[in-house]
Amino acid sequence: MKRVLIVDDSVVILKQVKIQLARHYDVMLANSGEMALQVIRQKRPDLFLLDIEMPNMNGFELFKKLKMQPSLYGIPVIFHSSITDADIQQQCIKLGAKDYIIKPTYPDVLLYRIALHLQLSNYLEKMEETVSALSGIMTESFAELINFRYKMEGHSERVPKICALLGRELMKQNIFSTELTQTDLNLMVQASPLHDIGNITIPDKILLKQGPLEESERNIMKNHCTRGAAILNHFSRRCPNQRFFQYARQIALAHHEAWDGTGYPAGLKKNDIPVCGRLVAVADVYDNITSERVYRSRLNHEEAYKVIISEKGKRLDPQIIEAFEKVKDEIEIICL
Repeated sequence: MKRVLIVDDSVVILKQVKIQLARHYDVMLANSGEMALQVIRQKRPDLFLLDIEMPNMNGFELFKKLKMQPSLYGIPVIFHSSITDADIQQQCIKLGAKDYIIKPTYPDVLLYRIALHLQLSNYLEKMEETVSALSGIMTESFAELINFRYKMEGHSERVPKICALLGRELMKQNIFSTELTQTDLNLMVQASPLHDIGNITIPDKILLKQGPLEESERNIMKNHCTRGAAILNHFSRRCPNQRFFQYARQIALAHHEAWDGTGYPAGLKKNDIPVCGRLVAVADVYDNITSERVYRSRLNHEEAYKVIISEKGKRLDPQIIEAFEKVKDEIEIICL
């Protein structure tokens, strides 16, 4: 049964609309924007029905927060408000809402509009899977060219395989259940080879240097995250409905952020770092330290495992490291 999240500060409206929808949908309720954000951490809805005029966080502010999360990007949002002003309705559509319904609403009309948008959303999701599969093939080829140029052969093949293993283990344990559906994991895995795309903007004398980098060189090297995100943002703007590019951009930007806030480029901390960035960070660190580089020798699996465990709760997400511990033998095989 499809899930509909109704967000309204009126308890009367919440009860009323729930009665109208309960026979057809799994209805979730939130009486504020803050509560809605808490609810979606537990269960991912298939459609949002948002009021506009609410205290603390209004419907527009909540909508913008929802759109910042790639895992929620394709979920249709319908504004459900008593405001009849045409300019407000136009503003909602410009923001990206799928519909605007004036309340009070006839139950049959509300049911029809919700069913219509859910059907359209399902169709678009199937289309996205097809486009993402094609994008994944092109991504692998492009990433392998970059890795070959910078003597990192196989890196773009191993990182997605490690991400897939970790993601499946996390899903098995129902961790990150709203951010990590099978569709989301597929998109993350397909986008992960592009995490270092920003390296094409870094001078060869730094990227291929055989020895430790100077402080100034390290600072230039760190720019590959923001530059990679900028490159992918260009594709994202051209294909605004493709979550593949949304994930690719977030991964490029966030895969060097650290759980304890000591990473870069933004110094994000804990859950402020997107799940896709935290997942790729673990895969990237492991594959890097078990591979030969121009500036150092590789570690064997046991040595690398100790490094990964030592970074639990520091650089790396502790829950993802717990998943890593469960699948470490399979990861070792990938990187042989």
